[in-house]
Amino acid sequence: MSDDRTEICKIISEMLDNPDDLGIYSTDEAYSKLEAYVGRVRAEAIGWMYAEACNTLDLGGDLRLVGVEDIYSRAKVELTAKE
Repeated sequence: MSDDRTEICKIISEMLDNPDDLGIYSTDEAYSKLEAYVGRVRAEAIGWMYAEACNTLDLGGDLRLVGVEDIYSRAKVELTAKE
């Protein structure tokens, strides 16, 4: 879970810094990069949650008893730390 704002700004800045000869910005390319970024982040989050569920079960726990806020807080810290 990287700093999403930084990545989004990077993609948008790249688009705005590179208009074509007519001064038109390549929004299609920016949209594709944003879509790819969201896809990577989504896959990373799903992978983390799958590992979390397996680990909780392996330890005899019940993930249904863990608050979503707790899961989100840990995911945010752990996914950010690995970058």
